[in-house]
Amino acid sequence: MYEDKAGNIWFGTDGTEGGASRYDGKSFRNFTRKDGLTSNNVRSIIEDKTGKLWFGTEGELCVYDGKTFTTFTDKHLTNVRSIIEDKKGAIWLGGKEGLWRYDGSTFTNFTQNFVGYVYEDTKGNIWISSRKDTGVSEKLSWLLSRYDERSLSTTKPTVTELNPEVGMLFGISEATDGSIWFGSGGVYRYDGTTITDFNR
Repeated sequence: MYEDKAGNIWFGTDGTEGGASRYDGKSFRNFTRKDGLTSNNVRSIIEDKTGKLWFGTEGELCVYDGKTFTTFTDKHLTNVRSIIEDKKGAIWLGGKEGLWRYDGSTFTNFTQNFVGYVYEDTKGNIWISSRKDTGVSEKLSWLLSRYDERSLSTTKPTVTELNPEVGMLFGISEATDGSIWFGSGGVYRYDGTTITDFNR
């Protein structure tokens, strides 16, 4: 679910008849592949500073300007699970093909491992949950990673990786004290030093 600047509520849906559904307070309008979406399985929705809506789908990434959908046909931009716009206006994408940043003209790749969630903290650091390649197909490990804001403009930013040794990581948020909370079959807090498991 996502609320745009005009107060419309958007729902990303799943299935052959799904798509994106917009509720304006009175009625619903559904957008599907017939309208220009690249897939009816919509994973994430955001509105950028210019008013354009970004849709991460099971297919290719697309942007809606209020009239038409524009598709990014790059094969690396498929099955996008999470989209954010950072404080500087860059769009961050996480999904099947890893973590990408779009600065308005160029896409930059930061990791090729599957990314489930992307989050920007108050300092401008980018946090992601990603799958770690263990080399063993039946054993999946997940990382919580922080990309340091001061080095994001370089070709190799500083990355801090945390391995909480839990299952799939989704949902990342920052508390007022700066601690990072994330979910994985329970709730966890990282205070900058220690990970606390509230499930146990």
